[in-house]
Amino acid sequence: MMTASIRLTGTLNDGAEVTRSYYLVADFGSSDGGSASIVPLSMGAPMPDDDHLTVKIGGEEAALKVAAEAIKALPGNRGLEARVVINPE
Repeated sequence: MMTASIRLTGTLNDGAEVTRSYYLVADFGSSDGGSASIVPLSMGAPMPDDDHLTVKIGGEEAALKVAAEAIKALPGNRGLEARVVINPE
C-alpha cells in the first residue's frame, strides 16, 4: 500500500484564495495494475464521479499519478498549484 497527499492552492476566478487537500491511497491490482482511492480532506472540494481509479500497468505509483491528474483536471481545480507528498506522516 502506498499513500500520498495532494494540496492545491491558488486564486479562483472570483479572486478568492483557495486551499484544497486530498488524501490518496493506492494498492496493487492484478497483473501489475493498481487502484487508488481519493479522499477529500477539504469541505466542498470537487471530486471526480468515481473516487476509485484503476490502472492496468504501473502499479501503485501509476495509480497515484492518475488520481492526482484527475484531481488537478476537475473544474474548480484547474490552474491551481499542486503539491504532492508521497507517504506523508
